[in-house]
Amino acid sequence: MSYFDTHAHYDWKEFDKDREELFDKFKETLCGLVNIGINIESANKVIEYANKYSYMYYSLGIHPMEVEKEISVNLIEQIVKNELKNKESKLVAIGETGLDYHFNYPIELQKKYFIEQIKLANKYDLPIIIHSRESHEDVEKILKEYRVKKTGIMHCYSGTPEMSKKFIDMGYYLGIGGPVTRYKDIQETVKITPIDKIVIETDSPVLPPEPFEKHSRNNSLYLNYIVKKISEIKGLLEEDVIKYTTQNAYRVYGIKDYFDK
Repeated sequence: MSYFDTHAHYDWKEFDKDREELFDKFKETLCGLVNIGINIESANKVIEYANKYSYMYYSLGIHPMEVEKEISVNLIEQIVKNELKNKESKLVAIGETGLDYHFNYPIELQKKYFIEQIKLANKYDLPIIIHSRESHEDVEKILKEYRVKKTGIMHCYSGTPEMSKKFIDMGYYLGIGGPVTRYKDIQETVKITPIDKIVIETDSPVLPPEPFEKHSRNNSLYLNYIVKKISEIKGLLEEDVIKYTTQNAYRVYGIKDYFDK
């Protein structure tokens, strides 16, 4: 049984020296991996990877930490339209988008881009990948006002267990990664979250799980540490955590082949 990494950034420079070597290794351990586009350059790279490797998929979007570049969402839409013309397209989501209040990026500009990308997801009937850091209340407000038809994933969920219930009630899945091995709040969130609303992710190259150092390079070969912690918290066998989170990933991303097997 193999893993589905729902969120990674293998176009980043941290992988320039051994990217292809890692991609070949992943063939033995992954049934799926979604590379996340964060701007136009990123979009072109993640499409290239998905076209080369059968287990790879991708999303397209403008990250909240990219908004000051004033990238037009229309440019992302043009790529989306072109990609969806292909019946074999491996575009599975819009994003990552959302709000990040940890750093000093213009809040109103972030909200503008977030709402525009929600509209884009709805226009093309795609789920959305949401970045929410120190901004959960505002993210919730926007998602209530601008409903996403296909919902999506609360990427690297870091809010309170109480807030997680609100997102789950709205239909969202929680992306659980390396931080679950370190932080009690996230562990408590996992404890109260139904296994059918959890997906696993690495956010590579950042956020590695224990026993790796916080700022060492992460990669998808470390998903087993995340699965092990989730299995401990929820009292499930590791193979069941892999099975459920993989099914959830295929479901939220609308990848039908898995269920036809």
